[in-house]
Amino acid sequence: MTRDEALRILGLKEGATEADIKLAYKEMAQILHPDKFADNKKLQDRATEQFKQVNQAREVLASGKSSRGEARARSSSSRPASAAAGYSGGSDTAAGLRARLAGIAAVRVQLVAQLDAELDSRKVGFYLVGGGILATLLGRLIKPLLALGPTAIVWGAVQVVRAQASIGAINKHLEDMEQQRKAIEKKLEKL
Repeated sequence: MTRDEALRILGLKEGATEADIKLAYKEMAQILHPDKFADNKKLQDRATEQFKQVNQAREVLASGKSSRGEARARSSSSRPASAAAGYSGGSDTAAGLRARLAGIAAVRVQLVAQLDAELDSRKVGFYLVGGGILATLLGRLIKPLLALGPTAIVWGAVQVVRAQASIGAINKHLEDMEQQRKAIEKKLEKL
């Protein structure tokens, strides 16, 4: 993983400080930790993979090198620390809040993609149920379809229920993130 990839995963920009990296990591960990998806194995597996990337991104940024051992493409040693961070002054509160907002935005994109996949999965489940009902009705005329109909109905129903549970969990996480985003924006307005 390169430094640019690590910054993108954590929702940060070049020049992020160590405090920005820690804050963005903490935010991502709160949102993506696999334990939050314990009720859904598929989402938990996805969260585990994404959480591994978040951990790897933090390690790359903390070490200042890519995970392949390559030197950083840009060295911040040639610029003053305040210029590298993109601001001057001792307070990084606003920068930290912006980093958290960027992290929330990055996670939101991933969750929306997962939500789209689950909505598609639910749609396929409905098609299976409808096809199973049709196959059962046609089974009176074509005997092999009689065996396929109930199987498709059950399989489709299971897929719909599983997808609906995932959709509910994702929507809850999206709502939580929206509340966090609003709270952070209010804090930024006060600064």
